[in-house]
Amino acid sequence: MIKPIILSVMLATSLIGTAMAEDAKPAAPAADAKPAEAKFDPGVPAPKVADDYYAGAEKVVIHVTMEGDEKKYLGVLGNVSNYIKALDATGKKTDAIIVMNGDGLGLLSTAKQVEMNADAKLPAKITELKEKGVKFQICYNTLTGRKIKFDELYDAKPEDVIPSGVAEAGRLQAQGYQLLKP
Repeated sequence: MIKPIILSVMLATSLIGTAMAEDAKPAAPAADAKPAEAKFDPGVPAPKVADDYYAGAEKVVIHVTMEGDEKKYLGVLGNVSNYIKALDATGKKTDAIIVMNGDGLGLLSTAKQVEMNADAKLPAKITELKEKGVKFQICYNTLTGRKIKFDELYDAKPEDVIPSGVAEAGRLQAQGYQLLKP
C-alpha cells in the first residue's frame, strides 16, 4: 500500500517539476521578431565628459580630397557621425561642413554610381547626415578642371557649389571652424 502512494507522490512531483520547468522556459520569439543585437563591451566603461568638454569644437570643416571607394568614403562619413554624436552627448550641436575637391568629389560620384544597388550604404549615409544639417560643398574648379558633370554627383544642388574647395577650407578656418582632414 505504501509503494503505490510513494509512486503516486513521485509521479506527481515529477509532473509538477516538469510543468514548472516548462513555465520557466522563455517564450519562443515570434516568427517575424528580429534578434536583439547585443551591444559590444570593449572591457572598459565609456568615458564621462563635462558639458564644456567640446567647447569651441562645434564648428567643423571636413576637407575631403582623397580617392576612395564606397567603404573608404563610408569611413569618412562614419567619423563625421561620431563627431556629431560626441558633441550631442554634451548638449552641443555641430555645424559640420564637408568640403570636397580633387579626388574628394569621388564621394558624391561614387554614391551616384551605387545608388540603385540594393546593398549600397553610401547614399543613405549622405542623406542621413544632410538630415542632421551637415552641408556637402562641391569645388567648382574640380568640376571644370576634371570635366565632371554636375548631374553625375549624388543629391547635388547648385547652392552646394563653391568656387574653390581649398580656399573654402581656409575661409571656414578663418571663421572659427576646426579643420579635420581624413
